[in-house]
Amino acid sequence: MNLRRLLALTLGLSGVTLAILAGKDGALRRPSGPERYMPVPGSDTRDEASGLAELEQYWHNRLTFPTGRFDPAWLRAAAAQHARMATGVPAGQHLKLDLANPNALSTTNFTALGPQPERMTGCSGCYDYTTTEGRVNAIAVDPTTTVNGSIVAYAGAVGGGVWKTTNCCSASTTWTVVTDDPLISTTSIDTVTIDSSNHNTIYAGTGDLNFGSFAMGSQGILKSTDAGATWTVLGADVFGMIYVQPPGEFPQYNAVGKVRVDPNNNNKVVAGTKQGLYVSYDGGTNWTGPCLTNNFSTQRQDVTGLELSDMGGGTTRIIAAIGTRGFPTYVQYDLGKNGANGLYTATMASSGCPSFTSIASNANGFVFGNQVAGSPYTTGAPMNAGNGTPCDYPITGGTGTCDSSTNQLGRIDIAVAPSDPNYIYAQAQSIVWNSNGGCGSTNGCQLGAWASTDGGTSWTYMEGSQGGALSDCGFDYPQNWYDQGIAVDPNNPDRVFFDTYDVWFATRTGTVWNDITCGYSGGNPRPVHVDQHALGFVSGSSSILVLGNDGGVHGTTNADVATQTNDPTWFNMDTGINTIEFYSGDISGNFANAASPQASGGAQDNGSSSITFSGTPTGPVQWQLGVGGDGFYSRIDPVGTGSSLRFFQGNNGGAMSRCVSNCTNQFAPWSGVSGGWLSDTRSFVTPYDLFHGGVPGGDDCPPAGVPGGCGHLVVGSTRVWETIAGGNATMNGASWYVTNNPTTQNMTKQTLGNRSFINQVKYSPKYQSVAIVGTNDANVWIGFSLGTGTQAQANWVDVTGNNTIVPLRPVLGIALDPTVGAANLPVGYAGVGGFNANTPTTPGHVFQVTCTADCGSFTWADKTGNLPDIPVDSIIVNPNNSQQVYAGTDWGVYYTDDITVASPTWQRFENGIPHAMVWDMQIDRGSTTLSVWTRSRGAYAYPLPGGGGTPTPTPTSTPTTTPTPTATATATATATATPRPTPTPRVAPTPRPRPSPPPRP
Repeated sequence: MNLRRLLALTLGLSGVTLAILAGKDGALRRPSGPERYMPVPGSDTRDEASGLAELEQYWHNRLTFPTGRFDPAWLRAAAAQHARMATGVPAGQHLKLDLANPNALSTTNFTALGPQPERMTGCSGCYDYTTTEGRVNAIAVDPTTTVNGSIVAYAGAVGGGVWKTTNCCSASTTWTVVTDDPLISTTSIDTVTIDSSNHNTIYAGTGDLNFGSFAMGSQGILKSTDAGATWTVLGADVFGMIYVQPPGEFPQYNAVGKVRVDPNNNNKVVAGTKQGLYVSYDGGTNWTGPCLTNNFSTQRQDVTGLELSDMGGGTTRIIAAIGTRGFPTYVQYDLGKNGANGLYTATMASSGCPSFTSIASNANGFVFGNQVAGSPYTTGAPMNAGNGTPCDYPITGGTGTCDSSTNQLGRIDIAVAPSDPNYIYAQAQSIVWNSNGGCGSTNGCQLGAWASTDGGTSWTYMEGSQGGALSDCGFDYPQNWYDQGIAVDPNNPDRVFFDTYDVWFATRTGTVWNDITCGYSGGNPRPVHVDQHALGFVSGSSSILVLGNDGGVHGTTNADVATQTNDPTWFNMDTGINTIEFYSGDISGNFANAASPQASGGAQDNGSSSITFSGTPTGPVQWQLGVGGDGFYSRIDPVGTGSSLRFFQGNNGGAMSRCVSNCTNQFAPWSGVSGGWLSDTRSFVTPYDLFHGGVPGGDDCPPAGVPGGCGHLVVGSTRVWETIAGGNATMNGASWYVTNNPTTQNMTKQTLGNRSFINQVKYSPKYQSVAIVGTNDANVWIGFSLGTGTQAQANWVDVTGNNTIVPLRPVLGIALDPTVGAANLPVGYAGVGGFNANTPTTPGHVFQVTCTADCGSFTWADKTGNLPDIPVDSIIVNPNNSQQVYAGTDWGVYYTDDITVASPTWQRFENGIPHAMVWDMQIDRGSTTLSVWTRSRGAYAYPLPGGGGTPTPTPTSTPTTTPTPTATATATATATATPRPTPTPRVAPTPRPRPSPPPRP
């Protein structure tokens, strides 16, 4: 494989792990404060940083525990491993598939299920934005296409790659992904730019420079010279370098947040990153940098704004905004180093780094405007742009102030008027607390906006832009560090559109900002999904404006009517996009052959949704949002009531809801059934499972009815909760009990503070009395005697074995073999996160445990074989052939046809599915179908083969037997030898919740 293809592979595979961004708003409050999740009506959605810090710690633990280290070079080495692997199709005959069905599921390819898109109208406990998809970070409109209905545009999705439309811009607009080449599929895109001199040349920067993302970082810039048909990778070894930081800190990453092309010479390309600017003089082949715009090398250099303008006479002006967030977290410890934040300009050079000067200061008008209630500054207060003195806001204990001599600016976004490059606009996020009701006395709200009409020589504060002045149907909001941007009317440099969580219209000399999208106010359906990231006008048009946000793409064709009192009309443009970020999901029984198969999944930002297919699925379709908030887990009772299947959907704060009739319809009846785990330490993605039954020779569910069906469920916190009342007429919090004996048993090592919790819990597919648990701090437990309906009756056995074989890294995926001969003789599997370099004496990502009776003793075997060194997020065994095992990883699906050999040979299973992160896999009751739930490209299905055509078993080496405590009815965790000392990142307490005003309407 040549170097270009290998770099492309590295980019594509690492891209799917980029930007696992936690949602924005919280429906329920945990003890540590509200979480950053999808908006839910009536919720208190402030104090984003507190929840963000918790989620950042979770993300980095899954990658870096126990050392706290991460190096992007590990990804490039893993990419080389991946490239050496064969691709294939799982062996066996599809004996359970009705091949007479002309629409039968493909036996050689995955079938995409959607959601494409997800319908919000008719959901429970949610805002109605009609339809929704995953987050869109960037919009670029082809400047040569200006006739509505045939306009070409590109959208960059947070984890789903680059999408293209050729029929923008209306409610009928359709999109097609253009980065699903096996080498570069499903990259995380933060910026998309079209070369103004050649509209067929497109650049897309990878990574996510939004300060709240969870990523392995940029691995380069994508470039297409044929309008997206094919792509190459630029600078993977430049932009994918390790982020240098002091020992003991959580690992950070680089990101390409902006790419711009010189309008006078398209060989010159400038990229803005977290570590300054990089410049190429040969179309991206070679790069110079990092180029700093200032002399403050000890400060963060995040480039949050970048514009290149033709100033005439062949001269190109560069304007760059340095705009780090200004308040840190335990993971991003140095975000308080904002001393360099400001605006800088240079003339494009012919080689080397351009020479920059500051164009924003107290002396030239870059100061606060008039004092208003709800904003902390007095009239004319200095902002101290680019003075080199950081606010140094603390990680905890901050009082909402910065010393008045320090730089007051957080994230800064900029825009230049297309009709006059002397008109420049800047929007800034506040570090100091705004005390108005919308902000709620926390960091990250609106500081204000400034305008210049002389190329930055002087600035004027835009009245009405103060956070405390924002009103109409909107308000100030603590999220400008995440969603902020500007677009100037192409024909009138005085008309400007700004975004926060909503889009606002303003004029340069006006005094009122008008919220023109009203995402949280008014009746349903609301016009535009909240959390805006991209604004793009059609070239030369004051009317056609396209938005990218957390719900996909929206547009208007009458932006020109916007005034301080008048709003444009909006339409949704999600058709064809398939970028939902599932955590987990489930499918109905006999899925491959059922007349009306069903599916349900829980997604980041977009709730839990479900679908009833009309016949066998043949491709992605629209799903129905059920329970609002963020979805996380979902399960289906495949037996049901007799007239309907029961559905269970989770959402924010560990909550669970049940539906017992017409569950995939609009306005389905959902009721809360959460148990006592809400007060436990637990993952923000609270794991649960439902016993499906139907495996020959094993336990089964009662017949359909009320009571009846499959009603046994387990939930993991630091212990395991269970109910057997899922099929009863009445189910509520009292239906649940703790299985552990004693009931206070903690199944974690407790080495990660409030990040020590159960990552996943699953029943044996065959026996409802047996389950397996994997924890974030590397424990594995197998439980017996579940399903009694009585508290503290289970016998949980710690089979971790002191991590002598299973690495001391997070256990992300678990499974039990569905073909074992007895309930007390389980065979289990663990999928392990992180990277081998963090546990060099215990490498590997897939492990098999074989127990004697009741796991009185057990043996572990490393079954990683030739898998690349990347996190394995999920694992599952084919019930039709237990030698065939599937691994869902950060890079997609792998399988082995013979897990019994000492070192199994794994193959890439890529047909019909992109290289997306796979956090869960489920098999239906009846074992006809494997369902795969990706974190950026929706759900997929594949018909499971049977035993025919599988290889002959090969004897496996015998691992060392590890004794465990004698199993009794009241067995508790027994202390084990402490593993060898390993450096660990500091365990930080969850940040305290800050005061919050009453919930907004």
